[in-house]
Amino acid sequence: MDETTVTFDMPENRTVAPVGDKTVLVKTSGHEKTHFTVVLACMADGSRLKPMIILKRKTLPKAAKFPPGTMVRAHVKGRMDEAGVQEWLKPAANM
Repeated sequence: MDETTVTFDMPENRTVAPVGDKTVLVKTSGHEKTHFTVVLACMADGSRLKPMIILKRKTLPKAAKFPPGTMVRAHVKGRMDEAGVQEWLKPAANM
């Protein structure tokens, strides 16, 4: 199992600007610190579990469309916890 954080906006720390420019504007979406967690895992027999996306929120967005074949849940801290693992493993037990 691996849990990795993915940010919504990853601005570069390098720019291309003419030499001598005193100010270089970097456009961003304003969500540099907003992130979500992706959890991936496989079983001992080599079968893969469905990816889980954990959003750092209290509830899931109502009108959001998520990719088929992925599990999506909301968590206040945006992390996997015991309840999340149990929810994630339920579909694998039914396979």
